[in-house]
Amino acid sequence: MTGAIDRARRITMWSLGFSLLLAWFGAAAGIGLAVTEDGVHPVRLSVAAAGLTVFSWYGIRLTRSVSINWPRHARRSRAEMAVTAAAAVVVMLAQDASPSAWGMIAVGWVSLATVRTGRLMTAVLAVSTIAVSVGIAEINPGLQALPTEGNLLVFTILCLTLPYANKLWIWILDLTEQAHASKDAEARLAVTEERLRFARDLHDLVGHSLSVIAVKSELAGKLTAIDAGRAAGQMAEVRALAQDSLRQIREAVRGYRILDLVSEVASVQAILEADGVRCKVDLPAATVAPEAAGPFAWVVRESATNILRHSTATWCTMTLRAADGSAVLEVVNDGVGATAEPGGTGLAGLAERLSAVGGSLTAQPTGDGRFLVRAVAPTSVTGTAA
Repeated sequence: MTGAIDRARRITMWSLGFSLLLAWFGAAAGIGLAVTEDGVHPVRLSVAAAGLTVFSWYGIRLTRSVSINWPRHARRSRAEMAVTAAAAVVVMLAQDASPSAWGMIAVGWVSLATVRTGRLMTAVLAVSTIAVSVGIAEINPGLQALPTEGNLLVFTILCLTLPYANKLWIWILDLTEQAHASKDAEARLAVTEERLRFARDLHDLVGHSLSVIAVKSELAGKLTAIDAGRAAGQMAEVRALAQDSLRQIREAVRGYRILDLVSEVASVQAILEADGVRCKVDLPAATVAPEAAGPFAWVVRESATNILRHSTATWCTMTLRAADGSAVLEVVNDGVGATAEPGGTGLAGLAERLSAVGGSLTAQPTGDGRFLVRAVAPTSVTGTAA
């Protein structure tokens, strides 16, 4: 999974985790009130503290299940919901169920337990939580009890609003994951279409020639015993057709392997920004000679691959400029570390490509937290800068 999705899941988990703090805020308020009113009961407080600890531990596991590990841990989340619900009931029975004190644990539970439930189940859980909380508050009102109408009003407002606030975070996370899944599907579709195009081109180039070669070879075999001269002529034509087909295949493969610099930069920029890396491109409105454009496009692709796989970069810049009769491409990012190693096979291959056109490649940290990949090819950029 990409870094952007991982960050979105972590943000969602921490946002949902604030529901657990409601229980701790209620506990702090309840303890403070008990100390003020001289109503501390050590045994009951110990039971409530144990229940709150269990609630918090399994509550954290529940937040991970519904945000980072969903739907893989959907079944486990139901068990965690049951344990946290039982812990919340124990806490309210041991202390009190007032919404201004320990009763806030019920609000925290329903806010977290309903994030992945449907509309009907959310309503059922919210109403059940209100009923149980108000009922326990009647049995165990606490030191400063609210009237039944007050408990009902407060629990109703909190239990019917906070769950939907948490559902909003889950909805945003799901949209983000769907967007990334769509991008992945689009990329796979583009690769598949390109493979089909190449297969069609190869069939069009070679199919007819191979059919003619097969016919002429068969004819030459029949003429061998009748007219050796004509048979030799047919085989000469077969050889010429085979050589022409080989030339066409080589041209097709060569064109297939040459990357377009402008298209590659646009593709890489979209991929990096989708992964949460701000990308700035300074590409002149000009052209680089074909012998340098291909290697430069490979440099852009390899640099982006290293950024995504090996760095923690948050921004990246790609610039192309003319300097002393040469074209200079620079890719800089702030993810210095293992962004790219000078001895890596990818960079070694790029160096060979650039050497083939008389260029050079350097890749190293700049000493100020950045990593710089610079490619130079002895061919000028023509045209005017944008």
